[in-house]
Amino acid sequence: MSKSYFPVERTGRIAWYENFGQQFPSLGKDLGFSDNEITNAVNDARYAVYILNTLGPDIDADAGHAANAVLSGQSSGEYVDLPNGGSTPTAVRPGIDTRRQARIERIKAHPKFDTEIARKLRIETEKFDPNKYQAELGRARQTGNFVTIPFRKAGGGVSGINLYRQGKADKSAQKVGFFFRTPAIDTAPGKGELNYTARAVVNGKEIGQASDPVTVTVS
Repeated sequence: MSKSYFPVERTGRIAWYENFGQQFPSLGKDLGFSDNEITNAVNDARYAVYILNTLGPDIDADAGHAANAVLSGQSSGEYVDLPNGGSTPTAVRPGIDTRRQARIERIKAHPKFDTEIARKLRIETEKFDPNKYQAELGRARQTGNFVTIPFRKAGGGVSGINLYRQGKADKSAQKVGFFFRTPAIDTAPGKGELNYTARAVVNGKEIGQASDPVTVTVS
């Protein structure tokens, strides 16, 4: 499978966001971003580092923790109250990971994007092979009556994912829908233990391998 530029482990994500927050201000203008967009990107990165550093163990232990909504929730969500401290950075709306993915896709599409910028921002990826790529799902969590699942897009190499759900009473997995922005949201999950898988989509067609399954119990 092709490896994503964004680390899986928490320490790696902290290092990635720290580097992006430091490098992007000097690169953003040449890549077509406004001063306000650059500021927002840096605020996202700094708040992500704060969350991952201060609330990391809580996030790892509880998929429903409010901090997870800030990292991987919908960008349209309201601000979420989190513990404050003397050095707390500027709070941002939920959806940091969603906005990160959108920015990286925009950066890679810019005419001035090159291997040096990719190196500085740590967004290099292995050569994308659509036949070998395996879709990547994050932890599923219940949010109200819905199930939300963050996912990756191979650094912009895929258009999105088709999400599938299978309950204990289902003979086979049922397609939930196509999602081009993370997180995927199942608005009618039903109850009980549910298994979710995904297939990456390019130009309307599924490619590569199905993701590893993720499980959530909906009450």
